[in-house]
Amino acid sequence: MSPTVITPRQRVRTALKHEEPDRVPTALGGGPYGMVDDLYLRLVDYLGLGSPVPPFRSGHSISYMDDRLLERLGTDLRYCWPGQLPNSPILPGTEKNSFYDSYGQIWKRALPYYYAGKGLLQQTSNIEDIDRLIQWPDLSDPCWMAGVAERAHQLHEQNQYFITMRMIASHGPFQTACDLRGTENFLMDMVLNQEFAEALLYRITTLLVNLLRLAMQSSGDYFDMIELPGDDYAGNTSLIISPAMFRQFLKPCLARMVNVIREHNPEIRIMLHSDGAVTDLLSDVVELGIDVIHPLEPLPATNLEAVKKEYGNKISFLGGIDISHAMPGSREDVSAEVRNRISQLAAGGGYILAPSNHLQADVPAGNVLTLFDKAREFGTYPIQEKEAR
Repeated sequence: MSPTVITPRQRVRTALKHEEPDRVPTALGGGPYGMVDDLYLRLVDYLGLGSPVPPFRSGHSISYMDDRLLERLGTDLRYCWPGQLPNSPILPGTEKNSFYDSYGQIWKRALPYYYAGKGLLQQTSNIEDIDRLIQWPDLSDPCWMAGVAERAHQLHEQNQYFITMRMIASHGPFQTACDLRGTENFLMDMVLNQEFAEALLYRITTLLVNLLRLAMQSSGDYFDMIELPGDDYAGNTSLIISPAMFRQFLKPCLARMVNVIREHNPEIRIMLHSDGAVTDLLSDVVELGIDVIHPLEPLPATNLEAVKKEYGNKISFLGGIDISHAMPGSREDVSAEVRNRISQLAAGGGYILAPSNHLQADVPAGNVLTLFDKAREFGTYPIQEKEAR
């Protein structure tokens, strides 16, 4: 008898149940694990795909969602995306390569990305100024979820792929507070001016909760997974806030976002992106009911084998592939990276192989093909038997 052929959707669902499908699922194109425009355009040419697709957004350095490319790479997830993000360009700034977002916050470009300029609340810690100085977006405008229902319905009708709703905002409560107040100021607020810090986080989270509600009302019954807004709580060596501060200030914000999603669809998978050495927060992330963590960066400070052993049956991992050294290196480097990451994370399911952040312009186009070709080669289950041959 020929082996049973499963769909990409079934493959991912099996893996996220901590069971082993036919092979390790793969992904590219989510909110924190896509590719910069330069690399996309080179891949289109390299693969002879014809003309690039129209960009799905403007004012960003990651602007394309091309199902032709994902099909060629053999990835298992497909994406819906918001019509607009609250921290995306709305008005041009007075300086070259700058813009104002929906909060009225200025952003400036440092290639290839943008960073928040002087925060709207940088000079004040008065609670009344939170609503006086910030332009809270009008969520009755249909722009926020424009095109989501149509895309979700199209993917649902195909009944092939694991449908994922990308982030409704690039930054979560913590990082948005740092954008608006300045990172150093807000970290100090969490110690010295806790009432203000909690008020600002609550107001930001309320907006994000309402955007998530709009997304779920739009097409939540079609989504297999939804990405929470990204929030980075760590650097490359350790946390930048203590676990106690995370539990006091940020865990309640995440709980509010998780709850509004679960109210609409209790079965949906929820992903959190948080860069850096976040291992000490994983027990809290699991407790919140978050199903998938990205990126699980391959850092010297993070023992991936130990993380898999302790949390591998409690949460699933998406990412893991080093974008700083392996992906810009040789094809042999990419092949070794894929083999290593699969050996560390794939046994027993619970792993979706993907870049640990956006693939950058220093990555050769051929290395992207190698990444996913080798994922198929090395990722066939059972992993241990294949490695032993």
